[in-house]
Formats: sequence, structure tokens, C-alpha cells
Amino acid sequence: MAAEQRTLGLILVGLTLIAAVSFTAWFLTNFERRPQEVAVGATAAARRNPFLAAERFLARLGIPVESRAGRDLLRRPPATTDTLVVNGLGSLNPQHQTILRTWLQGGGRLLVEATQPWDHDGGPDDLVGGFGIGLEEAETATDGDPEQTLALVRWGDARTPLKVGFDPDWSLRVADPAAAAVLVQADGHTRLVKQAVGAGELIVTSDNQFFTNGRIGRHDHALFFAQLARPAPGGKVWLLYDSSVPWLGALLWAAAPGALGAGAVLVLTWVWFLGARLGPLTPAPDRRRRDLIEHLDAAAAFLWRHGRASHLVAATQRQVQGAWQRRCPALRHLGPGEQAAAIAKGSLQPAGRVATALHTQAPDVPGLIDQTRLLKALWQGTRPPGAGTAGRRPARPPRPPVP
Repeated sequence: MAAEQRTLGLILVGLTLIAAVSFTAWFLTNFERRPQEVAVGATAAARRNPFLAAERFLARLGIPVESRAGRDLLRRPPATTDTLVVNGLGSLNPQHQTILRTWLQGGGRLLVEATQPWDHDGGPDDLVGGFGIGLEEAETATDGDPEQTLALVRWGDARTPLKVGFDPDWSLRVADPAAAAVLVQADGHTRLVKQAVGAGELIVTSDNQFFTNGRIGRHDHALFFAQLARPAPGGKVWLLYDSSVPWLGALLWAAAPGALGAGAVLVLTWVWFLGARLGPLTPAPDRRRRDLIEHLDAAAAFLWRHGRASHLVAATQRQVQGAWQRRCPALRHLGPGEQAAAIAKGSLQPAGRVATALHTQAPDVPGLIDQTRLLKALWQGTRPPGAGTAGRRPARPPRPPVP
């Protein structure tokens, strides 16, 4: 029996191995491994810097290059052997224009895109317009490419012309054609000009899309840009991809980071102080109206527990004595015992009980109740009969006899 089980086990193992080998052979015969490219979109650096591909291409050619953002290069231009490429120069105040003009006259090379419409005199904040160069709308051919107008550019010692695509809707207009050399024309319109400024050069394009990340790989854009931006020997290419004015927070942080940090810590401390507490929370007071009888009962119980029962009847004793003295002013000249005797005669109450009620304190609760009842009776005895009845004037009660 054991031999048969061992044989059956070997058969099952063999069949399993045959099935595994057969499946592996079939899989390798029908499938193959190959790389596949999956588009993941532009990186954050490429979205932030439209000249990132141009920077890497120039670096691969061995040309010193660096990308920057901000307006520092416009306030403090690089060496005069360098080339400055600006994406959207925008408006510049006269001081910054003078700085760039001086840098150009010293030998610097500036490559910019015209951003403002052509004006014969140029705007006060337009550096390119001050050289008599501006944008104007171009008539696009109906049968042309709506995205680009191709231009054949012969540059340097290249045997074949370079093919470059420009925006078909915009072209350049030059106020003084003798001062600016037209380098590129497409579809009968000027697309790129170069003007000498002292020892330097100002190169203006109708658009700079041909050397941005999305189009530098088309046609001969990369080679044309490398020839166009090549600096002087020993120089460097600076790509200013964002020359807009930063928001106020960035300017303050750049000028005084310590002050902003201290202010933030102060604000956080102040907010923490507003939320901190030194003791337990006080419950909100109950705005409901309470029963006056309950309040009096609680106050009386408190005074009785703490041995201050004399305060419970002292006010009533004074009120009763004052009422009898107003009824019979002669009582004011009598002593306590004589007053008690006179009030007892006037109220028809025992003299001993009246004296005890007016001048002593009950030792227990039953005595306090009996004393209170007697004081109430004495106080009511000072009121005339029918007092409180509307429309009737009460008669004056008889005075008690005075001994």
C-alpha cells in the first residue's frame, strides 16, 4: 500500500512539472517583453520654466547657461560678454532702461520678444519701442498653417537654410530700417531684427515660441536658438523666464525675513494667549426667573445652619415695634418691658409671650415658628379693621392703654 501511494505521488509531481514547463513555454512563445513610453505630462520644473529644454540643449552643447526668475538681472545685468534672453520684457522705468542701455553699449547681447504694439515714438516704459521697434498684426494666408508661418533662415556657414516657425498673427515693424538689420522674414513680414547698440546687440523677435519647451523640438528651432543666443568667448547665456514683479509677501521676505519671522511668532503667541485660560470654565448663568419663596427658604435655612438665626426675626421685631410706636407715639419713651406690656394690652396677648417674641430668639424650630406667628399677629393688630379694601377708608383703631 505504501509503495502504491509513493508511485501515485511521483506521478502527480511529474504531471505538475510537465504542466508548469508547458505553460512557461507557451507564455514565452506568445508574449515578449518590450519597453513602452507612458506620457506623464510636463514636470513642475518644465511648467515653471518655459526655457528648461533650451537650457538643457545649450548645456549639452557645452555653452555655459543658467535660468533665472525675477528682475534682478534687469536691475544688475551680467557681464558684457554674456547674452541675456528675456521672456516677456514688459514695462521698465527710465532708471532700469538706462541700466540696460549702458550694458548694451558696453558689449552685452539682449534677446527679447516684442510685447507692445508699434508706436513711432515708443512708450515711456517700452525699452524695445524706444529703439523704434514694435509689434503689428500680420495678414495670414488663408491656405497656410494656422499655428505657424515657416521661414528659411541662412545663418552662418550652414549649407542648408534652417527652418523656423513663427506665430503667423504677429510681425515686427521698424521705424528706421537703416538702423536695424532684418534677419528673418516669413510670408512677407519681418519676424526677427538685430540692431547694434554701441558695442552690443539688441535682437528682437515677433514671438519666442520657437525656443520654448513645446516647440524647440520642431524643425530647426534648437539649432537656430543656439546660434542666435551664443555668447562671446568666455561669456554665458542667461535665460530670464519670468521677469514679472513678485507679490508683496515675496518682496518682504527677501528684504526682511527676520522681521517677518518674528512677527509670525508674535501673532501665534497672541492667538495662543487669547485661547489660554488659567482656571476652570465658569458655567453660563441660568437666566430663568426663580421663585422668591424658594430663595427666602434657602437663605433662612443657611442662616439657621450657621447659627445666625437672630437675623431671621430681627427685622420683623423692628418692624412690629415701629408699627406700634407709630400707632401710639408714647411707646417710644418706654423701656422694653413697659413697651411689651403696653403692646400686650393693646393686642390682647399674654404679656410674657409678647416680651419673648419682641426681645428674644427662639432656641428651636417649633419655637421659631410660634414666635413668627405671634409677631405676625402683633403686626396685624396695628392695622385697622378692613384695611386694604378698595374704595373704603379704614377707621383709626383705638390706642392701647399706656401704663
